[in-house]
Amino acid sequence: MDQRWNMVSKTKRLLRRSLIGLVLMTGCGIAEAQTVVIHAGTLIATPGSPAKTNQSIVIDNGRITSIVDGFIPGDRIIDLSKRYVLPGLIDMHTHVVGMEKIDETAPSQWVTNLSLQRQSITALKAIPVVRQILLRGFTTIRNVGDPASVTYDLRDAIASGKVEGPRMLVSEPQFTLPGGALSNDVFHLTHDAVALVGNRGACSGVEDCRRAVREEVQRGADVIKLRLADTAALDPRIQTIESQDEVNAIVETAHQLGRTVAVHTSGVDRETLLAVNAGADTIEHGPQSDAVLLAMKRKGLSFTPTLDTYRYFAPILKRLGITRDYYGEARASVGAAKRIGVRILYGTDLMPLYADRESLEFSALVDAGLTPSEVLMAATINAAAALHMEKEIGSIAPGKAADIIAVDQDPTRDIQAMEKVSFVMRAGKVVAPQLGD
Repeated sequence: MDQRWNMVSKTKRLLRRSLIGLVLMTGCGIAEAQTVVIHAGTLIATPGSPAKTNQSIVIDNGRITSIVDGFIPGDRIIDLSKRYVLPGLIDMHTHVVGMEKIDETAPSQWVTNLSLQRQSITALKAIPVVRQILLRGFTTIRNVGDPASVTYDLRDAIASGKVEGPRMLVSEPQFTLPGGALSNDVFHLTHDAVALVGNRGACSGVEDCRRAVREEVQRGADVIKLRLADTAALDPRIQTIESQDEVNAIVETAHQLGRTVAVHTSGVDRETLLAVNAGADTIEHGPQSDAVLLAMKRKGLSFTPTLDTYRYFAPILKRLGITRDYYGEARASVGAAKRIGVRILYGTDLMPLYADRESLEFSALVDAGLTPSEVLMAATINAAAALHMEKEIGSIAPGKAADIIAVDQDPTRDIQAMEKVSFVMRAGKVVAPQLGD
């Protein structure tokens, strides 16, 4: 009897200890799961809609749970009561692995040089690039082209917390057809460069193009980047390189697999209209004619003009003897797109060579005729909609990811305020109390 009683007593003690341990562990978990409250002096929750003053943004587990009038208490308070608070920005056209320098005596080497660097070195060089992108307030980027094939892994490293950077949507290859962009007869690439840049995204014929898209999605593509004839389309002897059936096959297969399609075109109508007629999602770069923009409007395509890139390259092209005013024409395309009603997206064509210019696209778009509010929309809700991610990012609203930034001046009055982001939060984590910290 005594032995049985001792066993019962011992069992009770063990149970009590286990329960106490469980309570302590649970208590620690509760202590760690603090509710964060941002006190926003001026909240531009959805660019293009009226701002509100003195708002509290309640954040739990990386997501926005509520927005409340006035400044309320919380487990942790982030005081942005003197600042302008906006959704995290979205750059729709980046190349975090790309040009690092330009040899103006040999422009054909621009692409070749990208491809002959060891992958490990390229990946290491990309880490500070993505961190600086995040510090500038861009919490999401669409990276459309990586000749070194390292950005799927970089995206995953960021998602797992191993590397600090923005949320990435990635396509490593740029899909092409023989004789078009990035092919040997256009850029005069070395054999090694063709193998790295051209082959994986190259396809010829409908079934081959379907196969190439399926294989790339299996490798990890979030988006399909199609690069049409490009410089070859400027040759007056060439009518077209890609067939409508081939472009249709690429776009249709991507959409069947739940991927959007971004299309780089040369500003030649016949090439761009192949993509528009196929129902691609976004047209990258310009200039684009009114006829193309009207077709884009009818089909619901968005336009990423990448204006500051044209501004950056204008003096370089002039020194190379190219006198066409691409920057002026691209600016005019933005004004025409606004007039016609095409959705405009913020994209920079960022490369390591000029990554520090990423925020200058804001002023370039205003100079082209957009209002500051329209430019903010291009970098937030417009971009989110084009990505089909408007339920997750693009505005500050309950249920969405806590991607939040702040600036010190009113960007709806002076767009250059966006060049000095003073606070960055991505998915509820503060990464920049102040730019440069």
